[in-house]
Amino acid sequence: MGLSIFLLTGLSTSSFFLQDTLARIIKDNNHTPSQLNFALAHDNKVALIYAWQQTKHGSKLWQNIGRKLAKTEGKIAYQLAEFYLDESKTIFSDSEQAILWYQQAIRLKFHKASIALARLYFYQGYTQKAHALLNRLPLQTLIKNEDSTVVVAVVLMIEIAISEGRVEAVRSLLNQYSLLLKTDEKGISLLNSLAKYQVLLPKVKRKISDEGNKSSCSNSIQIFATNLVHLAQAEQISQKFTKQPLNTAVCFLPVRYIPLSMLSCSTANQSAILCDESQFYKIAPSVSSRYIAVMLPEGGANVHFGMLYFDAQDGINVIEHEISHLLGFIDEYPLSEGHVRCLANQEEAFSQNIAVLPSSYQGDKSSVRNKVLKQLAWGDKIKETTPILQAIGDNSLNLQYWKLGTPKGFEQEVGLFSSKTCDKKSNEQQGVINAFKPLFKRTKLEYNQVDFPFQYLALLGDYAEQFRMPSFHYNIALAYYQKKNIEQASYWLKQASKWELTHSRRQKVREGRF
Repeated sequence: MGLSIFLLTGLSTSSFFLQDTLARIIKDNNHTPSQLNFALAHDNKVALIYAWQQTKHGSKLWQNIGRKLAKTEGKIAYQLAEFYLDESKTIFSDSEQAILWYQQAIRLKFHKASIALARLYFYQGYTQKAHALLNRLPLQTLIKNEDSTVVVAVVLMIEIAISEGRVEAVRSLLNQYSLLLKTDEKGISLLNSLAKYQVLLPKVKRKISDEGNKSSCSNSIQIFATNLVHLAQAEQISQKFTKQPLNTAVCFLPVRYIPLSMLSCSTANQSAILCDESQFYKIAPSVSSRYIAVMLPEGGANVHFGMLYFDAQDGINVIEHEISHLLGFIDEYPLSEGHVRCLANQEEAFSQNIAVLPSSYQGDKSSVRNKVLKQLAWGDKIKETTPILQAIGDNSLNLQYWKLGTPKGFEQEVGLFSSKTCDKKSNEQQGVINAFKPLFKRTKLEYNQVDFPFQYLALLGDYAEQFRMPSFHYNIALAYYQKKNIEQASYWLKQASKWELTHSRRQKVREGRF
């Protein structure tokens, strides 16, 4: 039926009859181009939907038609939101248009949009907004109508509760919806993750003195994370570590969940993460590793005695660098001003790769050399032909003054080379306290992107236990000591000493001399 017939009848082009007839013709795909164009010009919904479906996804025309339809069609408002969210490349960039169209879809009672926007808010850190959207969903009605979106909503509610450390809320939601979750792949996947990462680990009453609770690996590390995304990420890190040079020196236990509410941590402005470590007494009985690593949403990576902290943005190179500290390696870039290792020259070797010694010596060259070598963890790796002392002034008078350090020409050898470790020393310490390292070249202890040198791996073979950090129980002891709870501090020092293999190390731990 041509447009001219409609016009001859005298009917208004905006009449219900015309719109309904055009809609029927277009729906049956019996329309002509001119009829479609006429219908589109008058915003006929069926014509707009037809044109929208035929238009290239994401094009300007597709967006313009979608905006018209989204005034009354919740599903299309949702699809627009998804498009704009994808266009923003990442949920952390400008996603205002996506939010506006999600909100429009929600007004039109398209429940899938509520869940999508709640997830967006959750990932952006607006958990209260996410809670509000999910709480307004008619879950029982959705369940009654067998709407598949209800499972997605419940999964998200549990994920949010996990990230906030509300373990009892997780338990309550599971009691209410576990049967429902088992009917859907997403729900089953969530239940598997909860079991895998021990989210609902029961309270452990076993005493930590139980020797059978220890991992058989000497330098075992238990990684904890505070939400499901980071748990999966931490698991990937432990798998990637198998390709790192330090892989043979450590082992990882299965990644586990720790409630964020249990941790009291400072992560401001990317400063070094540090938590109230006394709180780890709560999980210590269930941990069979020597060390604990904690992945947090943000903060600066660092090692504090037997605990390693890092954030979700840290890559495998950063983590290997930090793990080397657990094993007794010291940074070769400048430590903070006033660092304890740079306040005075060492009395004995304290690390795998750094020695803090006077810049000059006096005496018989052979005697001085032997004295210095005994102060180095790598002393037996220095060839007899590699010098570590250089004459100062005229030694013809037999005064025998020596400057410490391996001279040019021996840069490819293991020797005694200046390190930046103690560069931030006071004026009084200038020329008196100096840090030295085994290799001339830059290593991973100075720059994360550099490979871990094989010469350092050899040191681990000889001194794997001598310079490593005490177990994480030492951290708990120190935290209690700082709170002036001497009884608990002594108890946890005793637990830490049980992880040491030699009498001297056990005594050092019990006396808190790290």
